[in-house]
Amino acid sequence: MDKTGYQQKFLVFLVMVLIAPSAWSNRCAGRGCNPPAFKDMVPAAGSAVSRGSDFSFTASPNTNPRSIRVMVKGHEVALEIEQRGPIRVRGKLPSDILGAYARVNITGSSSQSSCVGNGGWLLKIGD
Repeated sequence: MDKTGYQQKFLVFLVMVLIAPSAWSNRCAGRGCNPPAFKDMVPAAGSAVSRGSDFSFTASPNTNPRSIRVMVKGHEVALEIEQRGPIRVRGKLPSDILGAYARVNITGSSSQSSCVGNGGWLLKIGD
């Protein structure tokens, strides 16, 4: 095979590599990937709270309630999920975190697809 043949094959390979990711992303967009959203966080972001305090938030209607997970400083938090109307989620901050800022990290997937949504907020945990 001559030099021109190798160049043509390389060019075809390069074009395929560059086009493939956009083809996959368009396929996902066509399905209407709509990740869950989380809002109405209580207590408000940046608030000073006691360890073991209650917190709550609302998940968008397209959220699969069984997929919701909350992590605070490496601790998975037990949740109470109420599905009357909007999806309301409640939990308690870990009692062994003291004198530190901690992010309440939320993840969940949509009920129509496997689109994952992330959210959260920062709290200052005191005595």
